[in-house]
Parts: sequence; C-alpha cells; structure tokens
Amino acid sequence: MKLLLKLLLVPMLLDIKIHALPSSGGYFRNEDPHLVNSTLPSHLPTTSAPPPTSSIPILKPDTSSPCDLIEEAAALHCIGPLVDYAADLSNNVLHPPLSAVEMTCDKYNQYMMCTQGVRPDCRQSRAPNIEFMYETICEEKFAAIMKEEKACLLEVENDKNVKECFVNKTNTLRDETPDTVPTPTQNYECTVIQAYVDCLIEREEATCRDAVKIEISFLSMLAKRNSEARCELNTDATKARPKAQPLEECDTQGNCKCRLPGYYYEAARKKCLDVDECESLSSGCSQKCVNLPGTFECTCDQRFYKLAADNRSCERIDQSPMWLFFAHGQSVWNISTDGKSFQLQRAGLQKTAMIDIDVKENRLYYADIGANVIERMNIEGTFPQAVQRFDVDGLEGIAVDWIGRNLYSLRREDVLVQSLDGRFRQSVYKNVMKLPRSIALLPAKGIMFVTDWSANAFIAAASMDGSHFRKIVTERITWPNAVAVDVFAEKIYWADAFLDTIESANMDGTGRRIIIADAGSVPHVFGLAIADDFLYWTDWTYRGILRANKHNGENITVLAQTALLPYSLKVFHKTLQPEETSTCATRGCDQLCLLGENGAATCACGEGFDLQTDGKKCRSNCTESQIECGGADPKCISKIYLCDGLAQCSNQADELKCPPRICLPGQFQCHDNRKCLPPGGLCDDVADCADSSDELYCPHKTTPRGEFVLNSPTSSRKERSADYQDNHL
Repeated sequence: MKLLLKLLLVPMLLDIKIHALPSSGGYFRNEDPHLVNSTLPSHLPTTSAPPPTSSIPILKPDTSSPCDLIEEAAALHCIGPLVDYAADLSNNVLHPPLSAVEMTCDKYNQYMMCTQGVRPDCRQSRAPNIEFMYETICEEKFAAIMKEEKACLLEVENDKNVKECFVNKTNTLRDETPDTVPTPTQNYECTVIQAYVDCLIEREEATCRDAVKIEISFLSMLAKRNSEARCELNTDATKARPKAQPLEECDTQGNCKCRLPGYYYEAARKKCLDVDECESLSSGCSQKCVNLPGTFECTCDQRFYKLAADNRSCERIDQSPMWLFFAHGQSVWNISTDGKSFQLQRAGLQKTAMIDIDVKENRLYYADIGANVIERMNIEGTFPQAVQRFDVDGLEGIAVDWIGRNLYSLRREDVLVQSLDGRFRQSVYKNVMKLPRSIALLPAKGIMFVTDWSANAFIAAASMDGSHFRKIVTERITWPNAVAVDVFAEKIYWADAFLDTIESANMDGTGRRIIIADAGSVPHVFGLAIADDFLYWTDWTYRGILRANKHNGENITVLAQTALLPYSLKVFHKTLQPEETSTCATRGCDQLCLLGENGAATCACGEGFDLQTDGKKCRSNCTESQIECGGADPKCISKIYLCDGLAQCSNQADELKCPPRICLPGQFQCHDNRKCLPPGGLCDDVADCADSSDELYCPHKTTPRGEFVLNSPTSSRKERSADYQDNHL
C-alpha cells in the first residue's frame, strides 16, 4: 500500500527534475554501546568517518528551469501545507477532503501569499498538478456546491466500505500479472482513479447520492487535466464493469484460503477478513500503528523521530545522549544509558526514594521523607530549593506536569497537586487510595496514572483536573510498584513486584499483555521508565539498573549495580517531555491551572482559598485551625507547623512570637514544652504529648499513621515490611 501511494503521488506532486547524489555507502551511526560486565547470573548479559570529498561528483544545474535558486527554494517551501492531506495513509489521498473546502481554500490563499515574490511561470512549474487541483476546488461556484453538501461529503469520505474497496482494488492492481497492466493509453494514475470511482458507484448506502456525484465529477476533472494522458473514466453505473477478483480461493474439496496476504479466512462467514496487525501486535511498530485493509502502516512522531528503514522502528532525530536518574536512599545519582558513566547528583539526604525531572527548566525534584521536605535543584548542581516543608511524611510517588507546570504526588489516601515552587497545593482527589505506590503523567492528554498495592490492588487513570477517576486494571495485579507512560505510543507499562512481571496496556486498560514474566529477570522491580524502544528499571534483588526491549522483553541487560537499594528511576532527555501549546498559558489563573482531558484547563486554588465567580481569582478562606501567610506568598498552613523552627511563610508569620525552642528544627514541640516529636508522630490518634497538643488542628482523624511503607525484597513469602527504616536506608 505504501508503495502504491508513493507511485500515485509522485506524478501529482512534482513535475521537476530531481538531482540526487549517488550513495557511497549509506549513512553512519554509532554502534550499540558495549555492555558492562556483571557477576550476576549468566542469563542476564551486562553491558566511529564520512566518505572522502573527492568521491562526491559535482552536478551541473538545470539551466532550462524557469526558477532561480531562491525562487525554487521559496516555491517548494510554500507548497508543503498543500500536500498535508497525503500524510495520513489511512485516508483517501487522491486529493484534499472536499468536505473541508473552507480550510482547503484558506491554505491555497496562504500559498499564493507565500509565493508572491516568485514569478508565476516558476511557481507553476514546481507543482502544476497541485495548483490545478486547488484552483478547481476553490472555483467559486464549485466551492459553493461543496459547502452545501459538506455533511454528505464527509459521510462519503469516511465510508469504511468505500475505503476498504479502494484498498482492495489497488492491492489487486499491485499483484496483477504483466499482461493485465494498463496499456499506454491508460496510465497508472488513471487506473487508480478509476478504481476509486468504481468504489463510489458500488457504494451500497442510498444516502448522499449528490455528494457521490460531486466526488466523481471532481475526479473526472482531475483525470482530464492533461490531454496527453487520454484518461476517460467510466462513470456510468449501468454499464457492465468487470467485478473485482474475490479474495477467497477454494479448491474442489471446499478448502478455502485468502488470495492476498494480510487476510484470514473465516469459515463461519465464508469470507476473507482483514488481519488487524495493530491489535495483534504483529506489526512491531515502535510508536503508532495504522491498520489498513490487508496491511498496516507504522508512524512516528515527526517532531522527534523518523521512520527507520525497516518501516517499523522510530529513530530519534536528536541523538544527544540520554541520562538515567535514580534515587539511592541517602543520595541521587545519574548514569549513562550504557552504564559506563556515573555521577553523584545529590548527597546528604536521609530517606529519598521518589524523584522526577523537569527538562524545560533542567531541574531535579525529589522527596526526602526523613527530612520532611520536597526539594528541587538545577541538574547542573546549584543549591537545592525547598518546595514543601511539611506534610511530606507518608508521601509516595511524585510527577512533574511539564506542560501545566505543576507537581503531582501521592500521600496517604489523596492525590495532591501543587505549583512547581510549592506556593499553592490542594488535594485533587481525596480518599481514593489506600496504599498508593506510583504515579505517572501524560500531560498532553490531561491524564494521570496511579497504582495502589492494597488488598484490592489497582491501576487507575484519572483526569489531571480532578474531574474523573476510574480504575482500569483490577485483576491479576498484586504489587504494582511502578507505572510509566510511553508518551509516543500512548501505552502504559507497569511492574508487579509480587507476580514478577512487567506488563503493558492501552491507556484505558485494554490490550493488556505481558512483556516479561520471569522471577529470575524481574524478581523485585521498584522503579520503571521508558525511552525509545527500551524499558529501564531498578530491581531490589539484583540491586541494579536493568534494560530490555519494550516490545518483547528480550535482551535483558544489567547496566549497573548499586551498593544500596535503588528506588525511583527517570530518563532525562528533551524528547521525552515534548512541549505542547497549553491552554493554561492564556487561561489567566490566579494560583493553579490544572489540565484536563480533551484539551481542557481549569483554574484552581490552593488549600485555604476559594475560587471566585470569575473562575480565575482566589480569595483567602483560612479555617480556625490554619494561619494565613501574608505578603507576596499568601497561603494557609496548619497551626500544627506553628513555631516548629522552620519558616513555612515567606514573611515568617508562622515563626513570630514563639516560645523558646528546645527541639530541633522540623520537630514538633509539645505546647507544654516538655517533649519533642518527629513529624510522623502528629495526628495519628495517639496523644504523645502530655497536653495532647500533637492531636490539635488535625485536618482529619480517620487516616492511619503515615509511615513510608515499602515491599521487603528479602522475604521469600513476599510479606509487606512495616517501616521505611527497615529497608537499610
């Protein structure tokens, strides 16, 4: 099919002489990096010059061209938007959609403006067929007719039976023997157009007959544009026309098969049906797969990737190196994807397991549970900046929204969101989790994915604006320790540390399949990330970082081993956080702007603030159990953190008129000044202070103690461990 479309489009797109340099050995690229040696089991493997200038011939310019160099470049540049319709191989690519006549003519007008500095004879010589086609569509009377029939034209263009008929007929043309190839009086283009006309005439639906006539009339004008082509279309439905050769072939015994590849014979219906290679995953596409009758097409995000020679893999255009960042308990490290280069990113931490990165601002975010703080720092090594100094105990995953510019996190039963600088924070979902573990975002779609490893474990997909929370995986799941999103393929991957599997699914939970199911390869995954065609993960049993093919789990490789348990893992590269135009940029929100599904964006306010009737501004509404920070950083904070030795307010309103401190900064000092408590000892329904002041001002009383619980990697029965400190941090 792809070859067919190329053969069809070439004569219609350009009528110019193209000079190409002869190949002298193809292009060069770096070979796969060597893998480092490992002492792990043998079934897990561990981990250069252009041709001489004299070989390139000097080509003489075509002096017969009506264009000079500048005009030719300008004309070819301007023609690009006019042929966008041919980019989607799943649609009819004979011409732009007639139902979109307004947009089509707008493009043509922009093209004419773009080429104002190009002489008409030069402009017309570059793409005469394309100009003729657009001039025909935009002729005033013809355009008016198409506008009146817009709805019906759209119906005909989207008719699946017509599309399948057209592809089947052209596939048959491709496979015909030489004696049935069109004669010189009927060129290949004419034959293809006739095939589409036949499909329109054979259309079974009785509706939109006028739209079919418009389509056939336009195709006839295209076919007759060149008198030398001598293309006379048969548009009379009453004339006898040879039927297309059936796909089914049966022998005398009644055994049937399909004549063309890409189909399978269904005995119950006695018919050949299309094989959906995309659904069966036999396509092996790196990113997107478009199913077509009898075949399929792999596509790549053209902003960052190009389709490789195998027509399946997507090659990254920006070949700058990727880096892996991983949490290591008391430190955060980065490592090259070949495992050869290590660098300490942040040291001196207490209990750090959760990290994420922001490519746009070149920053690393991490949660230090021991110090009760979320911090961020420039990856180049500048001093860290506190984002959150309270309510960090019990925090699980964190995730940066690189488009809406927010930070999401899981804590106890809630899903939280806050501005990247930490000034405003709210619970976007309350009481939806029991034992949360991991979170991943797809900001371009306004969707987040969260995992819970309670007795009724699940993976949920939720709108990032708090409007819709739904569980998408609830069966055959126990300890979903990690979840990651393949941004370009729009699939999720997760690792189950109890079942010893890595699986994938569509974003709605359908199409689930196992990538790796081997206790010897993935005995206890904690962190998971995706980049290009690879899965990267951290494993507690191996105390290492591993990699494998994301499609089939093959070529499992140990990149590095660590002294302590490795935790959260992220890949740093600008390709993996593609910039998108955000509605938030023009929404004018006072505090928070939350992305939703279908391009929505909603203004929201931090805790202690109410959204006003304009849907943008926020007004303070601090409760009796909170104090209001004034100045340039207005927010409400719990009185629990009043006089704790750490200024939560930028104007230090929470640390004014305080009694003498006998406790360390960050510790809770009982109001009778007789005892010091760690943050995790507050609001746990147990009065640790003699005056019970540690149970005052609590936002709720039903939540259990916020311990940071992790799975134990050493238990043969895989029982849950009870405390973060038991994990050798």
